[in-house]
Amino acid sequence: MVKRTLRINRDTQFKLRAEPLVQLSNNERHNVRAGTVYEIQSYAYADADGDFNGHIKFALLGRSIQGFNTWFIHSSAAQVEFDGVVVYPHEDQSSTPILEVVQGTVFKQRPLQSSVLAPGETVSVPQGRRFLLHSYAYSDRLGDFNDHVRIAIRNESDFLQERSSWYVYKFHAFVEFDGDVVYPKIEPSDFVLKITENTVFKRRPLQSSQLPANERVSVTSGTNLIVGSYAFADASGSFNNHIRFSIKYPKDNINGLNTWYVFDQHAQVLLDNRVVYPQPRPPAPPPSTFPGTPFQVPGIGRVFTGQPIIPNGNFSWGEATRNGARIPANATIARDIVTLARELQRARNQIGRPFRVNSWYRPPDVNAAVGGASRSQHLFGRAADLQVAGLSGRAVANAVFPWWNGGIGIYSNLPNVVHLDTGPRRYWGF
Repeated sequence: MVKRTLRINRDTQFKLRAEPLVQLSNNERHNVRAGTVYEIQSYAYADADGDFNGHIKFALLGRSIQGFNTWFIHSSAAQVEFDGVVVYPHEDQSSTPILEVVQGTVFKQRPLQSSVLAPGETVSVPQGRRFLLHSYAYSDRLGDFNDHVRIAIRNESDFLQERSSWYVYKFHAFVEFDGDVVYPKIEPSDFVLKITENTVFKRRPLQSSQLPANERVSVTSGTNLIVGSYAFADASGSFNNHIRFSIKYPKDNINGLNTWYVFDQHAQVLLDNRVVYPQPRPPAPPPSTFPGTPFQVPGIGRVFTGQPIIPNGNFSWGEATRNGARIPANATIARDIVTLARELQRARNQIGRPFRVNSWYRPPDVNAAVGGASRSQHLFGRAADLQVAGLSGRAVANAVFPWWNGGIGIYSNLPNVVHLDTGPRRYWGF
């Protein structure tokens, strides 16, 4: 029979409700010390209505405290073990989501206009504040949150008014995971401005030499921006061979401004990964080369960041290696990357939508820096965390579950992300 235990990692308190301590009476909480171990019948970190405000819910085995056997504990203060093996936080539960406030705003206890909330239901938060998150959500089974994101702050030291859970207007903050923004997510209906050459963004559609320094900004090739709108002409005519665009999210604003011009030969506008302006006129690439920057992969040889990992595939060496910054340490890891690419290609072909890679191969130092598990499949190139435009992580996991032979994971704290790996057959979060 499996022995289930709850191990306390720091001095904290059990709670009868998953609420801030300030909202609990003395008989609704119980002090516990770091290092204490409790045998439990069961545990959960979420139910049909969502997570438990950043807490683990557990039922004690064969004992009670203050007459109760079911309690809550903040998830950052404990871990769950089955026969000595940690099962929560999950294996391969990768780096912690981070919320960054990109515009001075108000956190709220309910997703409503600040003017209709009581003073105790709001707190001002300045631009630039960052929070490690236990979880975030932009909707539940009843619908969305009125253009707000619901967050559960991970560390008690960062709680506001001793509360973990808040709402924030979705255009005033973004969620980052392993260095990439995962919310607001790119939807199929979003236009993306892709910069194809080093260029200059301009406040007016003129030659750069005709503009003062405060009306131009240098931009590097490869930059992508989600734009709310774009135009190449108005009622008065064209914009002197420029594209005018408006940046969709305030987090991406440049010098506090969202409307700029760019020379139309230095950029493309994409919709659902298809070029819609200008119509592409690329020359045929040389037969022996691929787009991007070359680098050496052990056991494979010279590759390019834009080169498919498998012939005619959709996943590139750049995606697997963070644009060549995470080169496989040996040929075994490189071969495992190729194996995973074949399986991911099958999944992409089945679903019929582009996959966005958030995280694939991670060397040990990178894995440690982003909070990856010590036995993570990412260390061996066998795992990828992915997003599919227009689908939740759960929807992708359900689609491939019947045939995927490795690990499949979905997370309450990263609803858009699915984890797929070629390790042992296992799954979590379902």
